[in-house]
Amino acid sequence: MKKPHTDNRGEKSPIDRLREGAGSMNLNTPDDTSEITGMFGVGDALLVVKRLGIYEIKLADQIDPERTNLNTPNTVQRLSPFGSDAPFVGKILLTAHGFLSKGHLLSDLDPVAAMIHVLEITKNIAEMHVLTERCTEDQKKAVAGLERKIGEDRSFILPSLVNVDIRCREFVQKSDHALRELFNLVKLFYSDAGKGGWERLKEKIDKEVDRIDNFDEFLSGSLPFLQQIRNARNAVEHPRADQKLVTKDFAVDAQNQLIPPTIELIHPKTPLSSTSAVEFMEFVSKNITDIVELMIVFLSARHVKSVSGSPVQIIEIPIERRSNQYVRYGYGICIGNELVPFS
Repeated sequence: MKKPHTDNRGEKSPIDRLREGAGSMNLNTPDDTSEITGMFGVGDALLVVKRLGIYEIKLADQIDPERTNLNTPNTVQRLSPFGSDAPFVGKILLTAHGFLSKGHLLSDLDPVAAMIHVLEITKNIAEMHVLTERCTEDQKKAVAGLERKIGEDRSFILPSLVNVDIRCREFVQKSDHALRELFNLVKLFYSDAGKGGWERLKEKIDKEVDRIDNFDEFLSGSLPFLQQIRNARNAVEHPRADQKLVTKDFAVDAQNQLIPPTIELIHPKTPLSSTSAVEFMEFVSKNITDIVELMIVFLSARHVKSVSGSPVQIIEIPIERRSNQYVRYGYGICIGNELVPFS
């Protein structure tokens, strides 16, 4: 703790009295007056989760640790325009906090490092949602203003989704960033998995003598998608004739049907045929959210410790007992013949 400034009578200075005294903060912004639904620390950051956003609070002592400026404020900064009303925030950030904050995982795991990775995943998925929403809105506006008649000179002015190629490439990169942070989280639980990526993790789980769960099936089902996103990112950053991302703006087909902007992955192992760019974004965002959620569940279930000799289990929380409708999993313990969720 910072040593107090005192005068010759041993009394604290005004800045010490201010910093160490009680206080309150206004956490409302012009576009978010929603209620607070959670508050917890992640490393040095204090996070406030509201229904419509996630915020970081920095106290004056974090900004001015030497206490040189009486007027240094406490700051509030929005990290994400999505809060606990967004499914992915509940499924990822709040679910992870529920598992990592209660001291039920084995002591060799670092819950702070794990939550830092989870927060980065959440921020990347939030950015993916922003990109998707903007593309969706701009696409609707472009179609709404469309003159659908072919001109007398047989010309037709196509609508345009400006910078569709840049938007798609940025989305793919954000998706890859989210999954890289997920793999960094995995390495906290399985340190040797980093030598071979997702394939190495799957091989490790497949070799387990005792089959304790269906983690192997989960990985088998997820691996093609994880590889495809990684290959799409490589196609963006290292394009070749047989490895590239192809995006197209609005077009018309031979039947005069309007085709929305599309994305296609050309790759020898994980190709993606031409598909709606917006639908691709929606699918990828949902799939990554579901994979991260279940990865957190499996990792926690495999590294949980007993309480007073009784095994702690991961259970699906009955909807009427959920603090957030999207936090589907939590800790539970068997009492008699019933699995009881922890409060």
